[in-house]
Amino acid sequence: MKKYQPTDLIKFASRTGRWTVKKINNMPTLYTTNLGSYLRFKVSDAKKCQITVLPNQNFLSPSQVFAFRIDDGKWQRVQASLGKIDIPLDSTLHTIEIMAAGNTDIDEVWQGNEGFAIKNIYLDSGKIMAAPQRPLVNFIGDSITAGCWVVGNHPAADYRPETNYAGICADLLNVDSVRIAYSAGGVLRPATGGVPTADVFLGKIDDQTLWTPNHPDLTVINLGVNDRRFPLAQFTAAFDLFIQQIKLTFPHTPLAIMIPFSQTFASEIRKIATKHDCSIIETKTWSHSFTDGLHPDQAGAIAEGKMLAQALQPLLPQFSVK
Repeated sequence: MKKYQPTDLIKFASRTGRWTVKKINNMPTLYTTNLGSYLRFKVSDAKKCQITVLPNQNFLSPSQVFAFRIDDGKWQRVQASLGKIDIPLDSTLHTIEIMAAGNTDIDEVWQGNEGFAIKNIYLDSGKIMAAPQRPLVNFIGDSITAGCWVVGNHPAADYRPETNYAGICADLLNVDSVRIAYSAGGVLRPATGGVPTADVFLGKIDDQTLWTPNHPDLTVINLGVNDRRFPLAQFTAAFDLFIQQIKLTFPHTPLAIMIPFSQTFASEIRKIATKHDCSIIETKTWSHSFTDGLHPDQAGAIAEGKMLAQALQPLLPQFSVK
């Protein structure tokens, strides 16, 4: 058995998610607080890959969920409460992805260490290698970008970061992606799980852990709907400051600002995007359908992901949409 520990995995994990090595219950884990964070790696000459995970949800919550797929195939979902994910292989070269794919709003991810935790990866033989790097896109947002409530109203079980609009878009563009998104969050409204507003969560994985900003080829922002109860002037000032912060955090990186699917603060967001020379992604004419009037359902997410991929393609000119 070949064992890969968090300190081995972090070397390639940080490409595709906001991961860190963190001790949970005195055990080093590969840890993230972000739905949609994933690992992408190659495995050769192995017949079995086992990923051990820590059931780490709040005591009032259902099990967290991980999703995995082989060679860009169909995603499969596994409850973290099982403690392990067994992936049968056939000794040839395969690409494996595993994603943090379901939690709840009451998981105390910011101050309670109730994020997603991977313990180790075991192979019966062969080795793990980093997957070839693809262009890198950051998706910054709220529950819609995180992938909540895509297939129903059950927390964790009905989340789909792997096939929400950002997941679909990343697949179509064939890019690596990093999700920086928390449920209910905005530029003025704190997110759930004890998570603060976007200006604070941008630079931290949790209250104790700074995040070293990556170097994306493109950053996409979809924020504003959760700030809808704040006064217009207050939102405008906060959103403008946040865009300035993004530009300082990711210098020399193109920035695309989406109009929220709900069209919340659309005209103000357009003005701020224009002021800062950002691309504006109009979404009003897209084919939307929702689980609850706000969060896209699976059909809506697929349609939105396709439209977003088409809109972003010119900003990644050397690559084409699948």
